[in-house]
Amino acid sequence: MNEEELAELRGYKWMPSRIPTIDALSTFVPEGQEDSDSAVAGMRARVGFSRWYPVAGGHKVLFPYEGGGHDEERFTVEPNGRDHEHCTVCGANIAPMTECWVTQSGRYRVLCEPCHSALVGPTQ
Repeated sequence: MNEEELAELRGYKWMPSRIPTIDALSTFVPEGQEDSDSAVAGMRARVGFSRWYPVAGGHKVLFPYEGGGHDEERFTVEPNGRDHEHCTVCGANIAPMTECWVTQSGRYRVLCEPCHSALVGPTQ
């Protein structure tokens, strides 16, 4: 992250959190169709988050899923498919129910404990 991005993070109000494992909607996006898949673009617009995993011939894409309608021919529910978060600063995996820090409002961000301490201080 550059200094401008770090300064933006310092300006947020943070609260401690423990993020649970949740289900995921899973789909496959063939290689070369990453930017033209309307179902994936629609889900990304609705949910806001996705994880892309390279697999043979394309990507497995996971979206957080906490219920609601979806195209059952295109997406399958993967129980406990969202089993970690990533620190916004260092990218470290944050295991479920591990204490971390999330933004209180505005753009959703997650910090691991070491990055929160280094960026904001031990408490806020």
